[in-house]
Amino acid sequence: MQSGFKESLILHHDEADGLCSAALTKLAIEKLGIETRLICLDKLYPEVVKDFEGGSRRLVVFSDLGSGHVQLLESQNRSKNILVILDHHDTSESKDPLVYNLNPELYGFSGEKDASSSTVAYLFAKTVDSSLATFAPLAIIGSTEIPGESQGLNKIPIQDAEKTGGVKRTPSGGVKFDGTVPWLSPSRASSILNVLGSVGYYRDGPQLGLSACIKGFDKQTLETAKGFEEERRNANQRMIEKIRKGGLSQMKNVQWFNAKDNYTGMSGKVVGSFCSYLRYQKLVNPVKYLIGMMNVPPEIPRWGKLPSLLVKVSGRAPQPLAKMIEIGKRPPLSKILPDSCEKLGGFGDGHTVAASGVFPVGREEPFLETLDALASNAAR
Repeated sequence: MQSGFKESLILHHDEADGLCSAALTKLAIEKLGIETRLICLDKLYPEVVKDFEGGSRRLVVFSDLGSGHVQLLESQNRSKNILVILDHHDTSESKDPLVYNLNPELYGFSGEKDASSSTVAYLFAKTVDSSLATFAPLAIIGSTEIPGESQGLNKIPIQDAEKTGGVKRTPSGGVKFDGTVPWLSPSRASSILNVLGSVGYYRDGPQLGLSACIKGFDKQTLETAKGFEEERRNANQRMIEKIRKGGLSQMKNVQWFNAKDNYTGMSGKVVGSFCSYLRYQKLVNPVKYLIGMMNVPPEIPRWGKLPSLLVKVSGRAPQPLAKMIEIGKRPPLSKILPDSCEKLGGFGDGHTVAASGVFPVGREEPFLETLDALASNAAR
């Protein structure tokens, strides 16, 4: 390869879309004869970016991460690495010739409806080596996080997999896998990867998930996932009972809960998944932003330790509020949640109706006050 790179680093998210896109990225880069090292993150911490953008020059790929932090990536690139962003979250353009932001939002597509990160990574992989089209099912699994029938770029891996006999259409218009794993639906595969990456985050779950993506879902992986699902079910049950008993805390524009240590041992992703479930429940005010928080440890597996304890915050818009955001009557979460985190020494990113971030422990009250004030503003 002309670049002369011998090694690469893949930083990826900790759920199904992140694991599928990381697997596709790994397969593509190894086809180029470049060694890969993978690190799974719940958020793209600046400390991790600063660490990896120093050192020897290499290829660094961000899978299902990075879109909301283009300026940070540009400013910290001391080693003149080539940076490739394979993501679908809200983003901004890069003017830096070393940064390749391959986000569908920059090319007229919606990252919330038309393309998952797995689809972006699949198109990247197929461009590197057309034989990687056999891994189209990974893009289909990663895309199940986008509700509704597949549209836009997400149709491409389905069409490719139909040609190779990897999937078949169901009468309802969905898809099912054919061939080696006919018993595993895309949504079930996605659920397994989600639980491995988030609940199993500190117990090698992401590595098990990556292996399942590339080599297949074996019995041990499925058993491990079932155990993690039971853990999460119990933690969610404790949380929902607490909320049913005491209700959500209410502000003018925001309703919130703090799980604190309810999800100990799991990644911050789980509070977002719980918020996604909660937004459909009757106890939620349909026109207020829904906010969930939890404490997260400073350890990052296979990297090291962050300097301080953090609170992970996830925001979701219940359906009526989501419609108001879409037509511009209310500000998007991808703007107000990251801005609130930044004001308190943290950061965030996401989509218009679902976003997340982190900030230091002890700043919960000022965070909520800032967010509630920003949520009062009309969308601009």
